[in-house]
Amino acid sequence: MGAILRFFISILFISNISACNYITFSPRSKKNKLREAPSIVIYDRIVDFRKEQMGWPTSKMDFISKGIKYYAVFENFPYQNTVFKVIDSNNMIFYYSQHIKDIEKYNTTKKVDLNSYGGEVRFYKENDKFIWKIKRK
Repeated sequence: MGAILRFFISILFISNISACNYITFSPRSKKNKLREAPSIVIYDRIVDFRKEQMGWPTSKMDFISKGIKYYAVFENFPYQNTVFKVIDSNNMIFYYSQHIKDIEKYNTTKKVDLNSYGGEVRFYKENDKFIWKIKRK
């Protein structure tokens, strides 16, 4: 039993050492993550879109093509990847990832950061009102 445990520990140790060539972890405080988070105005505009268009946006292009107030909130958006996952008429999840700083760091180090900026926002209806909750990585 001890030989099997040592074998698995050595395999785990070797895989962790080899992963250091491809992966990094940058400690980030909650304050830094909050500073790099998207503006809450975007979330309010997504709710406005749902009320005015009678449906959730299906993509960033769909969202910004519906008017200047929707286009303006994405003007200085620091994330390159956005996904709108529509669950049903009352629920949607908005994912954002690939922050500009994360991309710059990857270009210099060629390592993926496990603690990258990004997150998701869940939209749902409660008591005839649309509510959103943020979940950061």
